[in-house]
Amino acid sequence: MASAMKIVFGLLTFVTLAMILGALFQLAFIHRLEGSYGISTWANDREATLLHVGYVKPEVISWSPRIIVLHNFLSMEECDYLRALASPRLKVSTVVDAKTGKGIKSDVRTSSGTFLTNDERKYPIIQAIEKRISVYSQVPVENGELIQVLKWVHYTLSLVKLCQLLN
Repeated sequence: MASAMKIVFGLLTFVTLAMILGALFQLAFIHRLEGSYGISTWANDREATLLHVGYVKPEVISWSPRIIVLHNFLSMEECDYLRALASPRLKVSTVVDAKTGKGIKSDVRTSSGTFLTNDERKYPIIQAIEKRISVYSQVPVENGELIQVLKWVHYTLSLVKLCQLLN
């Protein structure tokens, strides 16, 4: 029994070290893409343009769980393109009703959303965004899901409404 525990502990240690090593390799890869090269190095490189080399700035928030913010990941033009593509199909987001398990509208959820379609996945701008996601996440494009676009509505919650929600 003790030897089995040692084997399990050894395997867990090995997996943990391998995950840490993988994270360090991923960070080194991103750093190599972003930090040590200037934009001018990549000026005539189509792949570098698609990947926004020199623009995307990774910021490590946490290693456990792994949270890395990729600043400037999308250009303003790409954001506008995604908004225009998704806007006609946006539907109000729902929450799960604890009693029925079905989606219901809620005052606390203020977003509307939609997923892009498989046909839209063939558009050059969408392919460039998905390739960038693939490179930075190190997950092949074919393993990715359809891009989801969300729009949040900002509003102020009155004290009366807050009391109604809490009761």
